[in-house]
Amino acid sequence: MKSSKRIDKEVCLMILSLLIAAMFIFIMITYYKRIMEDAGVTSEETNQEYQYHYEMIVDSRNLTFWNAVYENTREKALQHDAILEMKGIESAEDYSKADYMDMCIAAQVDGIILEYNGEEGLQEKIDEAVNKGIPVVTIVNDAPKSLRQSFVGINDYQLGQAYGAEVAKLVDSDTRSILILLNRVQELGQNQLYAQINSAVENAGQNHRIKIQSENIMSQSQFDTEEVIRSIFQSEEGPPQILVCLDEVTTECAYQAMIDYNMVGEVKIIGYYTSRTIMDAVGKGLIPVTISMDVEQIGTYSIEALTEYWEVGRANSYYTVDLNVITEDSSRKQEN
Repeated sequence: MKSSKRIDKEVCLMILSLLIAAMFIFIMITYYKRIMEDAGVTSEETNQEYQYHYEMIVDSRNLTFWNAVYENTREKALQHDAILEMKGIESAEDYSKADYMDMCIAAQVDGIILEYNGEEGLQEKIDEAVNKGIPVVTIVNDAPKSLRQSFVGINDYQLGQAYGAEVAKLVDSDTRSILILLNRVQELGQNQLYAQINSAVENAGQNHRIKIQSENIMSQSQFDTEEVIRSIFQSEEGPPQILVCLDEVTTECAYQAMIDYNMVGEVKIIGYYTSRTIMDAVGKGLIPVTISMDVEQIGTYSIEALTEYWEVGRANSYYTVDLNVITEDSSRKQEN
């Protein structure tokens, strides 16, 4: 009788152990699936073997610009027998881009696509990855002094000419100040974008002196950017008459501040990218113009550079993407 009870107890313990093991496996599968979904990787992709594993490291996975870039790049990667995952700095995480570079180097990935922002130590991480045989492609913002294989985007000189042309159209007799909000660390004296905008203003034919300044915004959350923008609008001298934004979140925060402080018409925003909020503002004439890089070309050229590296042993050092300039008139034509 006692033997029977002991057997029953052992069976119950075995069943309980199996249930715990099954639950653990289920939790791990669910957790892994969630990680893959966050990275934009489908179940079909995880079940298939690929020759190459690439990582994309950007400011935020939540921005529509970077989601669009990632989706286009991932599609191109799949066409070249590669899987692409994305890592982005989120406000709830303590990881920096340098930390993500360390993770990629430790994982021995086959390539890194990086949005460079001048973060301390990031250039050294690029060099470390390249020295360990991992090609690095910088996108949108370049790190020309690093060992990166390729840059995909547009240089500051060309970008400055594009923004300068739009600034010159907005300058009038009431313009006293222009502020350029940079999305990376850069010295003013070395900033070609600033130089080209300054040159365009000088050639605009206005006789009065216009103060042109730039400010580096390297926040890890929209809240931080909002605080910087609000401090600009609340400053003693007031906001600039023209505000040049170089990324999506800065543009949207500047637009919201302009509405909140009832300065529509007093502050002219030159925006970046074509999110729904930005395009709605452009369509209503509240943002005169927005400029965006071709996200499909960013994806195509990034994968082309990595593919060339592995197939040929080298890649072009520079890939120029197209800039799209969108105004109220052109946005209406697109809608029609």
